[in-house]
Amino acid sequence: MFEVSPQPADLGRVRLAVTDLDGSLLLDDSTLPEGVEQRIAALEGLGAEFAVASGRPLYTLHDNFGALLDELMVVADNGGLVVDHGKVIFKADMPVEDYRRMARITSEMGDYGFICGLDGCYVDAKAKPYEDFIRTFYTKCEFVDDLTQVDVPANKFTVMFPNNDALDQIGAYRDRIGGNFQYCCGGVMWVDIVPEGVSKGAALRRVSDITGIDTADMAAFGDAPNDADMLETVGFGYMMANAVPEMRAHADYVAPSNEERGVLAVIDQIVAARRAMLHA
Repeated sequence: MFEVSPQPADLGRVRLAVTDLDGSLLLDDSTLPEGVEQRIAALEGLGAEFAVASGRPLYTLHDNFGALLDELMVVADNGGLVVDHGKVIFKADMPVEDYRRMARITSEMGDYGFICGLDGCYVDAKAKPYEDFIRTFYTKCEFVDDLTQVDVPANKFTVMFPNNDALDQIGAYRDRIGGNFQYCCGGVMWVDIVPEGVSKGAALRRVSDITGIDTADMAAFGDAPNDADMLETVGFGYMMANAVPEMRAHADYVAPSNEERGVLAVIDQIVAARRAMLHA
């Protein structure tokens, strides 16, 4: 665990608080901590907003948040889809020939590939023994024998590593696939491959353009390499105390761990600081 940072002096300037889910906002059992809706309301009452930025697809996020999701800014699929209060404002596209080639290479390497369609995920049938776990992240998935025959609109290709060695394997995939893609690890089990220029950080720059909220006035929370450029993009980049060691180089601050409800703790600080600033 990393040591938690003291509260920054100018935290009251934050107008958008955006958080990763797994390992950040969510508890270890993948559930939301109590009090999220109250924090969202508190931020909104002080002229600030709450947003979610996750590697999870939009349909899974709807299952996580219910109707509340349509009231938020949402970055799904590691930046491959950006939705503002239910309206799609950005959607990446991965050509069929690209994700089919990725599927072939993944099969040759003996790993489990996922074609991440906008309305559902297509998973290598060899991953069927992990179905219950997979459906935690992809609630709408179909297991298929040959991913190279899939033809659907998609924005991401994902490889799952049940041995928790994604950080060790990502280089091999970058070497084999090459091309104009972004590669990132969503924790120790996942490598996500998206079109070049797609990331959580790039998504927040799009959000800034649309909302007029300067990225310097945003706070972001994350624990894994797919959060790195998001933390670097904002004015207040918080890694979780439980983050992987590689994140230390990308964050200015450390929030308490996900199990300690660290995101909510810092949001409480933001709320108190904004209240003091606005009522000074």
